[in-house]
Amino acid sequence: MVTDEGQRAVAQLQKMMGDIRDEVSREAKPMAPIDWNALKARSGFPEIVDQFKSGLDGVKYPAYDGKELEETAAVFKKLVAEAEKLAEEAKKREIEIEAELKAIEEDKQKLATITMDEVFEREPALKAEVDERIRNDQWF
Repeated sequence: MVTDEGQRAVAQLQKMMGDIRDEVSREAKPMAPIDWNALKARSGFPEIVDQFKSGLDGVKYPAYDGKELEETAAVFKKLVAEAEKLAEEAKKREIEIEAELKAIEEDKQKLATITMDEVFEREPALKAEVDERIRNDQWF
């Protein structure tokens, strides 16, 4: 990235992706298995613990085939490619602007010593306009 703003935007996106990745990995850790026998002994109600166990064993979790991470990575990759393309265009435009600034600086230095012949040489349309106005007696 060429500009500070662009670098900040990419860094912010990378931080967000890292935060999401950390959150998902933290929540994805397997849970310790339940010690049903110890729970029966501590609770004093083994029938209720058996009901909880049978209820938990009967739960059928739906299969999750989420593709959010892949979709987000694809979008992020597209954004990075677009940002790189814009950075290349910005570099080209920067070179053009620097050349224009250099020409302006040269013109500024010549301003005190430039002659009308030099101006007319660089801008033939201006010479034609001035000649036309002189022919028509239009001095102002």
